[in-house]
Amino acid sequence: GSWIYIGSQGIVQGTYETFVEAGRQHYNGDLKGRWVLTAGLGGMGGAQPLAATLAGACSLNIECQQASIDFRLRTRYVDEQATDLDDALARIDRYTKEGKAISIALHGNAAEILPELVRRGVRPDMVTDQTSAHDPLNGYLPVGWTWDEYRERAKKEPEAVVKAAKQSMAKHVQAMLDFQKMGVPTFDYGNNIRQMAKEEGVANAFDFPGFVPA
Repeated sequence: GSWIYIGSQGIVQGTYETFVEAGRQHYNGDLKGRWVLTAGLGGMGGAQPLAATLAGACSLNIECQQASIDFRLRTRYVDEQATDLDDALARIDRYTKEGKAISIALHGNAAEILPELVRRGVRPDMVTDQTSAHDPLNGYLPVGWTWDEYRERAKKEPEAVVKAAKQSMAKHVQAMLDFQKMGVPTFDYGNNIRQMAKEEGVANAFDFPGFVPA
C-alpha cells in the first residue's frame, strides 16, 4: 500500500469527501434520506459506513467475514447489523424515510446479494465497492464458499481459487453495471474489480468509473 496508508482512520476523510462530491454531482449536495450500497469492511473498506454517515447518508455494507463486522460494530464504525437482506432493506427504508444517517452491516457475499437486489428492482442512491478484489487469492470470497474453506483451498489449489474468486467478481461487477443502467451513480474505489471482471468476460466492465471523477 501507499506510504500514507494509516488504516481506516486516514481513509475516512477521503471516502467522506468522495461521498460528499457524489452528493454534489447527483443530489444537489444533500444526502439526507439517501443510501449507499457497498461491500467490504476490511482495513480500507471499514471507513465506508462511518464516512457515509458523516456525509449524511444511510449505508448498507456487505461483508463476508463476521469478525470484520464485529470489529466495526465494536469500534463504532458501523451502527447496526441486520439479520438478513429483508431486515437490512426494512431498516434502510425506515431510516431513509426518517432522514437518519445510520450504517447497517449485512453478513453475506456481495456477488450474491447485489444480483439479488437488481433482480428485486431495489434502487440505491449510490453504489460503490471496497472489497479486496485486487487480491483474489486472499481477499475475495467466491460465492457459495465459507471463509475457512476459502483459506484452506488457497493453500492447496491457488489457481482454482483465483479463478473462482474472479468468476464471482464478474457477477458482482455485472450487478454494478445493472445499477448504473438504472441511473444509479456507480463507481469503484480503485480495487481493480473492473479489471478482474473484464478478464472473466465482462467486456464493458469499465463502463462505470473508478472513484468519482470530480
